[in-house]
Amino acid sequence: MSAKLHICHIFEAIGPYSGIGKVAMSDVQIALDAGYRVTVIAKRLHESLRDRVNWVPLYVPPRLFYVQWMTARFFIKRALARAKRQFGPFDIIHAHQPQVADLADVFQCHFLTRVAYERRCLEERKDLRSRFVRLQQQGVLYAEDWCYRRWNPRTRLIFCSELLQREFHRLYGAPLRHQVLVNPCPAINIAQSSERRQAKQSILGEVPAKPVIGYIGGLHERKGYKRLIKAMKEDTALFLLMAGDSTLNLSIPEMAGRMKGVGLVKDTARFFAACDIVVVPSFFDPCPLVVFEAASRGCPVIVTDGVGNAQNVTENGCGALWNPDSPIGPVVARLLDRRNDMLLRSKSMAGDLSLEKYGESLRNVYEEVLSRFAEGLVHSPPLPGGDLESHAI
Repeated sequence: MSAKLHICHIFEAIGPYSGIGKVAMSDVQIALDAGYRVTVIAKRLHESLRDRVNWVPLYVPPRLFYVQWMTARFFIKRALARAKRQFGPFDIIHAHQPQVADLADVFQCHFLTRVAYERRCLEERKDLRSRFVRLQQQGVLYAEDWCYRRWNPRTRLIFCSELLQREFHRLYGAPLRHQVLVNPCPAINIAQSSERRQAKQSILGEVPAKPVIGYIGGLHERKGYKRLIKAMKEDTALFLLMAGDSTLNLSIPEMAGRMKGVGLVKDTARFFAACDIVVVPSFFDPCPLVVFEAASRGCPVIVTDGVGNAQNVTENGCGALWNPDSPIGPVVARLLDRRNDMLLRSKSMAGDLSLEKYGESLRNVYEEVLSRFAEGLVHSPPLPGGDLESHAI
């Protein structure tokens, strides 16, 4: 593949701002490391990339995620037109947002709102703000359906897990060109005993006598926090460390003295070092990076069958599957008994799912797409509206 290929990456926030943002950042880094010319369309871009790419700022309305979702296509198309005028045509457009999946040569699918709705894990709280959030979620659901039901057969679709692939096929049919490419696992960085003790003391103020069970999903229905709290209430031998949106100073009377809510966490490495076990009890989570991030720190992971990369940790011996209708204590005990063995297995998994291997697979996707263009088997996806010409080579 020529080193002068021009790749355009599209996502509203490329950087360590979210799970998708981290994956998009990895994709940009892979393209740069391969020597490609890179243009990025994003509202936020991590400072480490700004001097290395052509950055076309993307406008995103400041409030209401429904408004942001519904206007994204319009503003992305405008940014694409501006990018083409400034930097010339693209060989490949790689997008992460459903609103412009049909405009992309490669689209990376990370989530399906329809599945979250079917599993009854959209916002369920009854206060006025939560009801308004659910109303917006339902609006996004119908808009996302519309995007995926008018799928462009010339776009190469990448799923982040087999779970997501199965659900997409069930809901919208199997695209002509698709594959699974599991999100990369961070490099192994196992916390030493002294580091773990220091992390517990700095976050909790002490080293609890009970095993510390970490959760980092916030108070979101989809993340399954309610069923984890229910299980923890019933097992007084465990200490719960909760992180994420709306968890700061969270108090649960039945768990007084054996839980702490720390809110949003910037230093996730320190958080995982403070945990003996991390639980990801989601109803639907296609490939949460927290699973790999925890395992890479040497922290065993408990997952539910709604977690798309559950198979990766269970088959590699880095975690265990939990049925939320059963007690969590026995699962915790089994994992802690096998901790030393699991440290070795986490190193193996991190190697199998390394950024280097992920990058090789992604470059192969680009080569396959470009070979179809070169052979005249397919043209690059059309760019509707007449405001941007085809970017096919």
